[in-house]
Amino acid sequence: MSHTSLFLTQMKTHILSLAVVGIAALATPELRAAASERAIPVIADRLTPVAMGQVKLSGLLGKHVESVPRRLVQGQREAYLQPFEAPVDTNSWRAEHIGKWLEAACNYQAYTHDDKLRAQIQDVVNRLSKAQQPDGWLGSYAPEYRFHKYDWKKNVDKKYVPFYDGPFYDVWCHYMTMVGLMRCYEVRGDRQALEITRRMADLLAATFGDGRQDLMLINHDHGFGPGVGVFPMSKLYLLTGEARYRDFARYVVSQYGRPGKVPILVKRDSDSAYPFPEWAQIKHCECELCLAGMCQLYRATGEEDLFDTCRNIYRGYHAPQVETLCLHGFKSPPPGVQVPDTYYALLETCDIVPMLRWFVEMARITGDPQYLDALEWNLYNSFLSRDLPDGRTWPGVDVPNGDFFHCCYSMLTVGLSCIPEWVYFTTPNGLLVNLYEPSTVSARVSGVGATITQTTQYPLDGVIDLSLELNKPASFDLWLRIPRWCLAAQVTVNGKPLAGAAPCPGTLLKISRRWKTANTVRLALEMPGRSVRREFAGTPSKAVFTVQRGPLLLAMTAKLNAGVDLQKTCPAVAPDHTVRLDATGELRALNASSTSFRAKGITSASASGNAGSGTDSIILVPYAFSGVSDKPAPPAKTGVFNPYSEDGVGSQVRVEFAPAAER
Repeated sequence: MSHTSLFLTQMKTHILSLAVVGIAALATPELRAAASERAIPVIADRLTPVAMGQVKLSGLLGKHVESVPRRLVQGQREAYLQPFEAPVDTNSWRAEHIGKWLEAACNYQAYTHDDKLRAQIQDVVNRLSKAQQPDGWLGSYAPEYRFHKYDWKKNVDKKYVPFYDGPFYDVWCHYMTMVGLMRCYEVRGDRQALEITRRMADLLAATFGDGRQDLMLINHDHGFGPGVGVFPMSKLYLLTGEARYRDFARYVVSQYGRPGKVPILVKRDSDSAYPFPEWAQIKHCECELCLAGMCQLYRATGEEDLFDTCRNIYRGYHAPQVETLCLHGFKSPPPGVQVPDTYYALLETCDIVPMLRWFVEMARITGDPQYLDALEWNLYNSFLSRDLPDGRTWPGVDVPNGDFFHCCYSMLTVGLSCIPEWVYFTTPNGLLVNLYEPSTVSARVSGVGATITQTTQYPLDGVIDLSLELNKPASFDLWLRIPRWCLAAQVTVNGKPLAGAAPCPGTLLKISRRWKTANTVRLALEMPGRSVRREFAGTPSKAVFTVQRGPLLLAMTAKLNAGVDLQKTCPAVAPDHTVRLDATGELRALNASSTSFRAKGITSASASGNAGSGTDSIILVPYAFSGVSDKPAPPAKTGVFNPYSEDGVGSQVRVEFAPAAER
């Protein structure tokens, strides 16, 4: 295809996308002006998230989104601004949080149109503008430690104890602040926020690069911290079309793969199923931000190496583990799975949010449902486990008396605020229902105003009802994600079975027809309990299975199985077979945290201290809520909080069971 044809194709797709999304997001002159300045991506979206303000959630996910305001409290905002207004620090990452506060606040304000929150956002932008130095620097470090004044060559062999007691985080904090300010511009058209961001970016580009200081000499997580620059810089290029930001993003990526630095090897083909060098050390939050930035840069430039590298890493590293929870916090990776060293045996909430966002970027580029399935699994089973009703997140942070400067707290809030954009996606000629959640979405589809209402008790029940309201009849595609965990699915339109082959698990089902008001669609996903075998390469004796139901991983807790030895008990199932699960109460999504299932029959059971006794059934609960506790986390355990134990610090929750033949 010629460059001219490619350009026209992308323009056509861009126009179609605007027709589908509608003009709601471009309602103000500020937003229309902002949209006119954006770069036209070389790679058009196959899927585009529906804008925050066009979606309203009212189920389990909506319940968690509604926790955002109590996390954006006045005292927290003031605490996050203080380091900028009194920059005396010479260490730590204290300046990273206001950017994350801004991003979450802008998301939630766009979602709810809350005028009070709008005023708070404007106050933050005004105060950051006042704190910014004439050269563009905006942080919390003393002058001699600011990234553009520090001689990074003298830092090569210097060791700091503790490791963060040095000038390592200034660049990282600038990145996070830039992301928050860009979100202000993206959803509000705030040009002041954009100008602050430009000045920060220009200072970074004037300081680091070929012939200037070496960015990789910043010893923040082996180069991962400074390597995240591809994320804000590629985003800034997409928002402004200014080539210098694209070029700096390219410079950052060119530094990947240096020995001992960011272990991302940028290349088209993977010569091994394992996509990292032997010396790799992974800090997941930063790694997935780099990958998300590479996806953005690929959309901006079409440089195939960028996307192929992301795909290689997903195939060779993430996909084999996406359901093991080893990537994000249940326990360190098991024997037999080749993984690089990680910084913590139990990873952080900070690591989950960038991973989910990267999955969305991969789906945006490819339209491939495998990334959406990975998003759903990790959203329900890992991410929601961090948003506990008592305000604690992992690692343990108590609210309101806790440490607001803990990285996981502010990153969790960002993730919660992003959820509304992950439920529905537009396509060039239609709409995809991605996550099943009681909700409404309003958009212009094929030039017609449309509202779709979704009713369901998902993720506890597999029946999803959709009803449509349109200004006038219109022809377009309605897409439904058929999860890969689903054993069977049925679809009816206006009460009649959909013609054609049965929906296939792990695919996107397209329903093309002329729609009109009062049309209905029902999707029924079979949701039996099932056991799923995990067998690790080269170590079949280490095989285990987990019990799953729909998109939920189930766990066995000591509290609900009194007198039963968790280590000697498992459900009576063979791996990869259905499991009989009887709900102990009504299945209502808003009560998911108190839902439990009785698994009938036992292959092996013994009461504590009595190996000869058994029981007919055990109780299993959704993994994400198995650690909810009324007990406060002891101060000594803050930072090692385990959400999968009933008291917040123990280990009396089990999710893996040995196959019956191996017990």
